[in-house]
Amino acid sequence: MRTTGPRASSRGVRKVADDNEEREEHKADGTAEKDAAGVRLVEDLVAQVPGFEDAYECHVFNENGVLSHVFFWDVVQDTVHSYLAEGDPDGPNWRRVLAFLEEETQRRVPGAIEVIVTSFLYDLPYEGEPGYGIEAHLGPAMRERYLQIRPWYGEEGPGATGKPAA
Repeated sequence: MRTTGPRASSRGVRKVADDNEEREEHKADGTAEKDAAGVRLVEDLVAQVPGFEDAYECHVFNENGVLSHVFFWDVVQDTVHSYLAEGDPDGPNWRRVLAFLEEETQRRVPGAIEVIVTSFLYDLPYEGEPGYGIEAHLGPAMRERYLQIRPWYGEEGPGATGKPAA
């Protein structure tokens, strides 16, 4: 069945229907490059930090590819569990994860930075949650980004720490 005209999607991708084929055309806003940078970040993490291989294989199978922001939910969980010494002994080492992400943050690759900030730093535990304290071990580049999303971190006094008011 032929459709008339393109359909917009929420990711900056438009779908174009041909007679027998539907394809995605990425806009010139860099969406494809950012997505590719996020995928590269995930693949490099799995290659350089032991312990994510099984999670990666399951993710790729379940998602039919790499969805970097989705995969990073597991990265945060495994990293925090390692920090708390509750993780799988064969799982990732939290120090290696932070070192890898610090290096990637210093590189400032746009798609990778988005994943690190929105799907790692933003999801780190808040005060009072298990794993809070791992943020004290962030390197300077990640710490700068962390303070941009949690400017109250490190301040004392009522309302200075914790989750922002809804």
